[in-house]
Amino acid sequence: MKKLLGLFLTILLLTSCTTTTSLYSWGNYEDASYNYYKKQTPEAAEALLKSYQNIINKQKGSRKVVPPGIYAEYGFMLIQTGKRDEGIINLKKEIELYPESKVFIERIINQAEK
Repeated sequence: MKKLLGLFLTILLLTSCTTTTSLYSWGNYEDASYNYYKKQTPEAAEALLKSYQNIINKQKGSRKVVPPGIYAEYGFMLIQTGKRDEGIINLKKEIELYPESKVFIERIINQAEK
């Protein structure tokens, strides 16, 4: 009985040492968005746009899907910088991945198309 208990505890100890993979990979989004909202300079805006592109192109999370809200934020920022058509495409991608955002995102798209 002691050997069985020892074996069980050893297996439990070894399996608890594994690391978990996050659902999404965020890259340097946190730093880039903080710098943009703090400074709001063209350089900070460009860094944030690059951060969005990196997240979209290099998704390493366990779901291999762009995190919720990234396509929406990226699309909205593209619209603000004058790239309306590209922004609307990204907003529609957000709806495809996360249909629960449809009502909100469609309002943004309607405003952008006016």
